[in-house]
Amino acid sequence: MGAEAISSSLLAQKPEQDRPDLSAFHRDWWLNVARSFPGYREVNVVRDGETLGRLPFVLWRNRVGLTFGQDPYWAHLGGPVVREELSAPEQANIICSLIQRLPRRTSFTFICDPTVCYAGLVRRAFIDAGFEHSSQLTYVRLPEDGDVLGDKSRKHRGHIKRAAKSLSCVDVSASEFVRFFEANLTARGKRSYAPLNMLPQLIEQAINRGCGRAIAARPNGNDDASSDALNDAAIVYIWDDRRCYYWLSTHRVPTSQENGRKPHPDAVKLLLINAMEHAQSMGLVFDADGVVTPGADHLYRTILGFRIEERRDVFLRLNTLERIYQKSRSKFMQGRSNPGQPGALVRAFGK
Repeated sequence: MGAEAISSSLLAQKPEQDRPDLSAFHRDWWLNVARSFPGYREVNVVRDGETLGRLPFVLWRNRVGLTFGQDPYWAHLGGPVVREELSAPEQANIICSLIQRLPRRTSFTFICDPTVCYAGLVRRAFIDAGFEHSSQLTYVRLPEDGDVLGDKSRKHRGHIKRAAKSLSCVDVSASEFVRFFEANLTARGKRSYAPLNMLPQLIEQAINRGCGRAIAARPNGNDDASSDALNDAAIVYIWDDRRCYYWLSTHRVPTSQENGRKPHPDAVKLLLINAMEHAQSMGLVFDADGVVTPGADHLYRTILGFRIEERRDVFLRLNTLERIYQKSRSKFMQGRSNPGQPGALVRAFGK
C-alpha cells in the first residue's frame, strides 16, 4: 500500500557504511549534531591517538538543582560504543573504564542496544558499577514476514484500507515536521522533553544521507504543501544497516478554526504501514523503537500484529540526594492519600 508511493531514488539510497554494527543513534553524523548543543558530554578511551571506546551523554538540571544524565537528546538508544574488532577482555576493560569516568554525583539513565556483540559486557559492567538493570519492551517485524497488511485482522485491515482511500502519504521537510510537532504539543498544553531546535538538523541530516524519511498523512484533494494544517498526522523513521526505527510521531489536535474537521483516526496507522512496507523493501527489520504505554502496546500487538518481542537494556543509577527526594516524594504521596501523615517536597523534573 505505502511502498508504491516510494520513489526509486529513495529506495536506491543506502545509509552510511562507517560502522554497520552501530544503530542509527550512534552514528557520527548524529553525534556531530548532538555535540553542538548545550549539555552534551562524552568520555573516551584513547590509545596512540585512536579512539577505542566512547560513551556520549547529556547533563541537565531539574528545578531544584539536581543533576541528571541520560543518552543524547532524541536518541532512543545509547550507552558505550567500543571497537568491534577488539578482544572481549579488551572490550570489557574499555567499557568499565568509560563507566568509571562518569560524574559520580550525577544520577544516570542509559537505554542500550541488546543486539550488539558486546551487549553482555555492557550489562555486566553497568551492574558491577552499581547501576540497577531493567528492560524496555520493543516489538520488531522481520523483512521476510510477508505482506504487511496480510497478517492484520479483517477489521483493522479494513480500517487502514479506508484510510488509504481518503488520505495521501506525502514526504515533508524537516522544518515542516517540527512545526507540526511543536504546534500539536502546544495545543495539548505540553512541552518537549528535549530541545526542539535539534530536531530539524537531525531529521535533515537523516534525509540527506538517505537513512531517514519524514512523511505526513494528508486528506486527498489538498495539494497546498505549504500548509501544516492540512496534515492529519506525521511520522519520522530512520534506519541503519540492520534496522528501521519508528522514531517520531505526532497527530493534529483539532481547533475551532477548522470548522469541525477532525483528523482521521487511522492516519498514524496508515503512515506506519507505509514505513513498514518501506523497511521491508530495503530488507530491514522494522523496530517499534520502544513501547512505554499500554496504548502503544495495544497498537503494535493487537492492531498491527507484531509478534516478536525484544527487551532493551535499561541502566539506572541514583545519587544519594535523588534517593532522598524519591523517598520524600513517596511519603508525600502517602500523606495526600492518608490525611494526617506528614507531607514532603514534590520532586520537579523540569522536563
